[in-house]
Amino acid sequence: MVKMITRGYLRSKAQIILWLRGIILGAGVIIPGVSGGTIMVIFGMYEKMLQDLLRFHVKPYIAMGIGVLVGVFAGGALLSFLFDHHPDPTYAFILGCLLMSIPLILKRTRGYTKKRLLLLVTGGILSFSLLELPTLFIGTELTLGQTFLAGFVSSATMMVPGVSGSALLIVLGLYEEILEAVRDFQMGTLIIFVTGAATGVFILAKVLKTLFTLYMSEILFFFTGLIIGSFNMVMPGTIGFFPLVTFGLGLALVYRFGK
Repeated sequence: MVKMITRGYLRSKAQIILWLRGIILGAGVIIPGVSGGTIMVIFGMYEKMLQDLLRFHVKPYIAMGIGVLVGVFAGGALLSFLFDHHPDPTYAFILGCLLMSIPLILKRTRGYTKKRLLLLVTGGILSFSLLELPTLFIGTELTLGQTFLAGFVSSATMMVPGVSGSALLIVLGLYEEILEAVRDFQMGTLIIFVTGAATGVFILAKVLKTLFTLYMSEILFFFTGLIIGSFNMVMPGTIGFFPLVTFGLGLALVYRFGK
């Protein structure tokens, strides 16, 4: 009897820990520059969780998944509120997050080569070009395809340590729209986003793991270029005391949790 009670207590405690870790993960992944994969590495769960997902063994992570939803909704609502009421400090915070993510990403590469620098420049040009094509993604109402794509790419890239799915959403010009959907509980949009996210995890997780094993440095240089090219998208309109403070907070946060 005592053993049964002890097992039940330990099982409940483990589920609570998974739930709390899920909240941290959910709140973290919506911050550009913070990698969900890196958070999982910090928790010591990355390899086992990736293997379980590839085998569709998801039951142990239900509590964690619920925590992720709590973290995403709470963090998303907060960031969306800040964008609406304090845009310049919020953009400065995001800019700080993105800027600090660059050295942390490049730290994981095997050094500079002409080919990798060319990929960095190519990524920067491609990302900046999206700013000149507002009818593609930026400034338009989300379509079903864009919402599915947002979930697909953000979840798939989130599986790779050091790569931020939210940063890629900024590159695509979809970040604020997804935050608004979270804030306003737009269930239709969110269901499509989650469907895309689940598809990205189960379809691309193995592919991305293989590609990163073979071409990690090249992919990371290209991704860094995408981030650099997106800076204009998150540049604050005015520079003052509070934007400088939040810029510093963004730098510090990603430096602390993005390593």
